[in-house]
Amino acid sequence: GARLLVPHIRTFTMAAITISAPIVAKAPVAMRRTRVTARAAVAPAASTSAVSFGARKMMTGASVQAARVQQTAAGRKSLVCNAGGVAKAAPGEQKKVFGLNLPESESLSFLILAGGSLGSALGFAALQEGVFRIPGFKFSAWMTVLTTFTYFLCGALEMKLTQDTRKASWKNYGILSVYTYGGMAMTNYALSYLNYATRIVFKSAKIVPVMAFSVLIVGKKYNWKEWLSAAILVAGIVLFTLGDVASSPAFHPIGVFLIAGALCVDAICANFEEKNFFRCENPSTTQEVLCFASLIGTAYGLIPFIASGGYKAAIAHSMQYTQVVPMIMGFSVMGYSSVSFILSLIKYYGATEAEIIKSLRKVLSIVISFVLFPKALNWKYIVGFAAVLISTAYTFYLKGEKNKAKAAAKAAEESA
Repeated sequence: GARLLVPHIRTFTMAAITISAPIVAKAPVAMRRTRVTARAAVAPAASTSAVSFGARKMMTGASVQAARVQQTAAGRKSLVCNAGGVAKAAPGEQKKVFGLNLPESESLSFLILAGGSLGSALGFAALQEGVFRIPGFKFSAWMTVLTTFTYFLCGALEMKLTQDTRKASWKNYGILSVYTYGGMAMTNYALSYLNYATRIVFKSAKIVPVMAFSVLIVGKKYNWKEWLSAAILVAGIVLFTLGDVASSPAFHPIGVFLIAGALCVDAICANFEEKNFFRCENPSTTQEVLCFASLIGTAYGLIPFIASGGYKAAIAHSMQYTQVVPMIMGFSVMGYSSVSFILSLIKYYGATEAEIIKSLRKVLSIVISFVLFPKALNWKYIVGFAAVLISTAYTFYLKGEKNKAKAAAKAAEESA
């Protein structure tokens, strides 16, 4: 899945279809007496990649935010943070995606971005699962190398269209690539042992390691309602996985450990990206991060892939089944596109609207998996999926309550 990409937010992410906790930005040391305004961020589908890389992996998955400094009416500096590593659109700014202008109509532009994200994510899911249905395909390392290389090409093309340049250091990109490539590799390898729908459900649990790391490392506290939502989500995942055990002959517990490991790597990756690429005085753009992290990640993947001799069987299989390479590069382009559409939604319409589309994308990806590639349904699948939906809806409700409380506190502060 889109973890480079990853269909956010952004862990890197693209890979994914994920829900991530709000992140509060910290102003750079050089900026004093600043007021920080943060907006909740959500990462792409792991479905859109195993880019926390997202989706961000498969950018994605993890979610990240970028900052820009602007003068307030009172002349004070305010650090404005937005989800996905993109600056908030200025009033009247021309809406664009991939460097192309969108219609002036607000509703039409929203439909294009939302439809583009959903269509790309569903195409990603269908093509990626289709690759694993090709007879004899068991080359997850080959898939990961081709995916990262395609992300690099997409990122380089978008940088060219937007006239973007590299801002972060090669050292940080070298470190980031270890996380992004490792998370994507584990996610792709897990698909050899799990149904695709189970993988999507697991990637929805990114909030759990995010909460765990925030408690253990940052010391953040969550109320009992948030823990209840996480518990419902975990219960749903457990049931859905048990349904996979009962219906999938290819199921193996190692798949669970691989996808759980990928979630942890995604969470670490998101924090590293946030600190070193999007919370600095000269923040990077998401296409820059995807481009250079994917470039180095491709090199990381090629070295063991060639040294082990695994490339011989993989290339021989791809020559026999000529649809393999086009399908892998096709779903990679769709994963990258899905994340870009989501980031544009965040920029022009807000994180709430984008998160609704991401959740809808996750649900539709699971549905299309069962429609295109029929699986034996059982009550564990149904109840587990229902629990995941309930947890997602409850998370939306809790975030809405938090946003209302923050808005009320801000209004009270300004009126004081």
